[in-house]
Amino acid sequence: MTAHLSNGAAVNGKTSNDIFPGVSLQDLPKSNTFTSKLPSDPKYQTPSASHNAPREDLGPRMVKGALYTFVRPEETSEPELLGVSPAALRDIGLCAGEENTSDFKALGAGNKIYWDPATNEGIYPWAQCYGGYQFGSWASQLGDGRAISLFESTNPSTKTRYEIQLKGAGQTPYSRFADGKAVLRSSIREFIVSEALNALHIPTTRALSLTLAPNSRVRRERMEPGAIVTRFAQSWLRIGTFDLLRARGDRNLIRTLATYVAENVYQGWE
Repeated sequence: MTAHLSNGAAVNGKTSNDIFPGVSLQDLPKSNTFTSKLPSDPKYQTPSASHNAPREDLGPRMVKGALYTFVRPEETSEPELLGVSPAALRDIGLCAGEENTSDFKALGAGNKIYWDPATNEGIYPWAQCYGGYQFGSWASQLGDGRAISLFESTNPSTKTRYEIQLKGAGQTPYSRFADGKAVLRSSIREFIVSEALNALHIPTTRALSLTLAPNSRVRRERMEPGAIVTRFAQSWLRIGTFDLLRARGDRNLIRTLATYVAENVYQGWE
């Protein structure tokens, strides 16, 4: 769950990453354990069903009997990579300098996914379904309203698996009344604070990169520039994932989710 996070801890001041040069983004081992083992949104049960739908049709609605929806990021025009965390790059298992490649920049802008529409092969992005409380009251379905997971990566050296996610990548069925975007000021804050906490060895979600979306004007109290944070954690599941299923009385799906967490997040029952 989201408490199952990275804190960059080292043994005797070093980690196995200290001698591991890293790999390219293309060669980084990728998986989709979450979407291969848990039920998808009945309206878009397969990646191709979601991919063939107009992007505007993937917006807010209620989703039941599922833990996620296949949904692709909205494309970003003329993106600008503003910052990259070297520590995050290393912990994921990417080599120094990979941030300068076109693949890395496209990934952080939501302009690249590892799924081929011609063959239906690869890993299709998804947004999670969960519930929770807001302002002291039960809010029912919340979900990843502006976050889209791209894939799970495994560091070839440490064998640690992370779920790579874009925040501010566009609307999903869980956006409710929002636009699915993130403004630059809050994205800068998340990027800096996440990596500062990690440097202090405080367990936290991580931030890999910060990308400016110069042509995305986001309305908040005023019009502001948009941005996307590429972030990661060992899991983005949370108590609210169980809360929503409990509120809906879906005991079978609660069992399925609990088994998944035990076997795939915490690596078994022992």
